[in-house]
Amino acid sequence: MVTDDTIVAIATASGEAAIAITRLSGPDAPAIAARFFRGARSPLSSGSHRILFGSILDGAGAPIDSVLLSIFRAPHSYTGEDVVEISSHGGPAIPRAILETLTAAGARPARPGEFTERAYRNGKLDLAQAEVVASMVRARSEGSLRAAHATLGGELSRRVEELDAELVSLLAEVESRIDFPGDVTESADVALLAGRCAAVAAPLHGWLSRLPSARRREEGVRVAIVGAPNVGKSSLLNALVGYDRAIVSAEPGTTRDTVEASIWLDGVELLLTDTAGWRETSDPVERLGVERAERAAVAADVTIHVRDCSRPEAEAAPSQGVASDPARAGVRIEVWNKSDLGEAPRADGDGARAGVATVAIRPGGVDALVAAIRDALPVAIGDGGLEIPATSLRQEALLRDAASALERAERELRAATVIAAGAHDSTGTALAPAPALDLVAVDLTEARRALGEMVGRGVDDAVVAAIFSRFCIGK
Repeated sequence: MVTDDTIVAIATASGEAAIAITRLSGPDAPAIAARFFRGARSPLSSGSHRILFGSILDGAGAPIDSVLLSIFRAPHSYTGEDVVEISSHGGPAIPRAILETLTAAGARPARPGEFTERAYRNGKLDLAQAEVVASMVRARSEGSLRAAHATLGGELSRRVEELDAELVSLLAEVESRIDFPGDVTESADVALLAGRCAAVAAPLHGWLSRLPSARRREEGVRVAIVGAPNVGKSSLLNALVGYDRAIVSAEPGTTRDTVEASIWLDGVELLLTDTAGWRETSDPVERLGVERAERAAVAADVTIHVRDCSRPEAEAAPSQGVASDPARAGVRIEVWNKSDLGEAPRADGDGARAGVATVAIRPGGVDALVAAIRDALPVAIGDGGLEIPATSLRQEALLRDAASALERAERELRAATVIAAGAHDSTGTALAPAPALDLVAVDLTEARRALGEMVGRGVDDAVVAAIFSRFCIGK
């Protein structure tokens, strides 16, 4: 894998914009930029972190645009190499012309994520920090952005290193007990070692338990709007999003498929799904819609069960579908729509939250529902008050590997304590069978391997390449 050439890419999103940035990185970056830049000073004679104003020319010497040239000298740059960033006007034509000029001069088009990959390979970032750069770009909420910033700032790496230091100490005691069984001290008693394994595993389990909450903050909270036909589900969706997203008709069964839209509430994205009305039907298309409604309700973090105030007698009995079964859904909000046509009954005691009265077709008619969703978010998201560093699916799998290895080590140690209850050394300390401690050492080494791979220790080039291939070009 070539890492000593000079690469180039447009680092900003394509399309119409006020500014576009074209980024060069590598040993020839200042020289290539200097060939086409005309200003009061040359990039070749400029120190690090300097900004130059001038014009950028094409290969024929014709001006392309007025630009700002930012110079970052190695190793004081994002990639650890010489870096030049050219800030021009945006749009499709100008950045493309600059890019074509620089590639014709010898700069190679960068692969996806190659700038951040070079930062990793040059020791500017560890793998956990480098991997979270893509998460920062994709962050869709303030919570996920704070988590990504924590990882980029080294919080995840710091926690991993603290756990690894404890594992090193633990592994040293286990291996010394294997090699010198007659010289162990009380601190190496197998019961104490088992407790230390559990103590290292505890924060890993806590971390893993909070990941679903972090994922919901990052990916959005799924909200399903369900109920019988013609109770106003589509009208509620339209009122929540502020425009006519779903077709509304007095004819029952208008919605035959799921209709999706999203809104933001208190910094959290709500992924709203309007569904087909639940009822018995012989129409095969409508039946498919009802089945999709069932699946949407099962997958939802929040289910809005809509009933009709104008037909309280028809709504008195429990409704068909998962909305009537609290065990099969997440947080459930009971809504009595069309409250201008009848009085909303009190909560029916079947596990739903207190009924919310709405008039979907009136301005402000869903304010009470928005307030109910806001109140439900802490329960739907989970332990959102405990911010954790952003963690990729790869890192989550490694966390699980480390936790499992520590659980195995603890079980071996506790089993060895029982087996060796009658065996003692000259100091009276219980001796564990050496084969059991050999297995413990293997498990502790496995836990260290998993944690090390989170920050890049022992990760082969194929894995690194796969990680950065998911980045955007120019990052």
